[in-house]
Amino acid sequence: MNEIEQLQQLLKEKHLSYYIVPTDDDHQSEMVGDFYQFRAYLSHFTGSAGTLLVSQSEAWLWTDGRYFIQASEQLPENVTLMKSRMPGVPTLTEFLVENMEENDVLGFDASVMNASFILDLEENLDFDLKFEDIDLTEIWKDRPERSHEKVFLYDNKYNGKDTSLKLEWIRDYMDANSITHHLIASLDDIAWIFNIRGNDIACTPVALAFAIIDLDKAYLYLQKETYDQTIIDHYKEKNVFIKDYEDIYDDVAALDGTLLVDLGAINYKLFSNIHCEFYDETNPSQYFKAIKNETEIKNATYAHIKDGVAVTKFMYWLKHNIQTGHHTEISISNKLEEFRKAQEHYIEPSFETICAYKENGAIIHYKPDADHNAEVKPEGLLMIDSGGQYLEGTTDITRTFVLGPITDEEKRDFTIVLKCWLNLMNIVFPYGMTGVNLDTVARAPLWEYGLDFRHGTGHGVGHFLSCHEGPQAFRPYDDESARIEPGMITSDEPGVYIEGSHGIRHENLLLCVKSEVSEYGQFLKFVPLTMVPIDLDGVDFSLLSPKQVEELNAYHKEVYETISSYLTEEERNWLKGFVR
Repeated sequence: MNEIEQLQQLLKEKHLSYYIVPTDDDHQSEMVGDFYQFRAYLSHFTGSAGTLLVSQSEAWLWTDGRYFIQASEQLPENVTLMKSRMPGVPTLTEFLVENMEENDVLGFDASVMNASFILDLEENLDFDLKFEDIDLTEIWKDRPERSHEKVFLYDNKYNGKDTSLKLEWIRDYMDANSITHHLIASLDDIAWIFNIRGNDIACTPVALAFAIIDLDKAYLYLQKETYDQTIIDHYKEKNVFIKDYEDIYDDVAALDGTLLVDLGAINYKLFSNIHCEFYDETNPSQYFKAIKNETEIKNATYAHIKDGVAVTKFMYWLKHNIQTGHHTEISISNKLEEFRKAQEHYIEPSFETICAYKENGAIIHYKPDADHNAEVKPEGLLMIDSGGQYLEGTTDITRTFVLGPITDEEKRDFTIVLKCWLNLMNIVFPYGMTGVNLDTVARAPLWEYGLDFRHGTGHGVGHFLSCHEGPQAFRPYDDESARIEPGMITSDEPGVYIEGSHGIRHENLLLCVKSEVSEYGQFLKFVPLTMVPIDLDGVDFSLLSPKQVEELNAYHKEVYETISSYLTEEERNWLKGFVR
């Protein structure tokens, strides 16, 4: 009896018709710790996004286009893959509305279930939803304990703004909207507001925490083992009081007045404890922290210089050593990590490194492991998507390397993706444009060849925080896409993925800045933060316009001028060859 069958047996015993297992923690985080990996335990699918639905006799797994290939390989035979956004595939809500009957009982663990999802389901059903808040992780043998690492204060010399000022901004927003309390569960918001960091989620320096902000004081809810008197005293000076992590539920239940809460960013258990009037809006800190201040921009620029040096040195090593020795995806990933570790204030990767050789590159979020670790030879393409957490900022870069002979199709695809990448990086656009508007600009060269890719072209990036942050993004389907503002840092990462053959992605992080002002208003543009060359061995220059060749040369000239002084003489001479 496999894990799914064990759960199905429990559903029969407890008279539950369906049970939902999301990929979430108590805070609706994108990346979650080992304690919360129940969906991966049951389904064997290890991707970062997916929702499992289990009935007494069947099971289904919803995930997005980044993971179609991976999920099809990892899921057991008794789980059906539901490819989100594909024709004829219902959403989980649509599936439940179509299949649930009035007497069916839906089970889920409310502490990890998204509040907005359940409310939306209730609104779409023709009858009252019958559900049970029940945690069935009892079937998870040897479940890891919940992380409770020590928290630490993030110095203002890196973040640029004191917690007191950030609380003042939020209270101004609350006061203007007649709000008396603000509940926050999202870890990136809490980390940014309170200038606190932790190590409770791999590759993301956040601490498991909740917060309530009132008009004159605030409460920060931390696990008891994670802080000391120094932390207590630091926050007490700012009228911020530390409380126990689990107290949040009783304290929310006791609130009166008016509450500001983002229902899409809290769990259903928290929602069930709200008894006062509330307003469902995006946390204002999402917008405040997306626009980096001068100190953050200065530090992020320096972090990218260090990361550029590390990755460029790695690229030089790779191109000069692939012909000899034995190399695997994991050994190459480890080598890249060595170059990053040599940089001052490097903490950890900003996500698990994607090192994908040849056909593995078509698995958009492929990660090598003990069972999947291809030998890398001096031929074909190697795609590496990686990043670093430095005290000065967070980096994210993808480069596709040519290791030897490649096919005409691979070279064509490499060049088309490069055209997409250049299009977005060099666009000048009027203020007011959203990520949906600009996503089209990036994809257009691929569409000419009947090609596309099943992920966003770009995501916001935090400051020594989450690699993926909002509210901005470059996506083709986003009804609530935020305007792109000066000070925002967003990725530019188009790709092509040919199953069974190859995958190609190029990625830089871009800083939005002001451009010229005309009779049509303020225009904006991007400047690249990432300072690493593109592998010219993959470029078919006949497919590039003269303007695109000029743009590529200008970028490589900037890379050389920015990082060459940190390289050896041999590395500098090699890098100089990228400017044509």
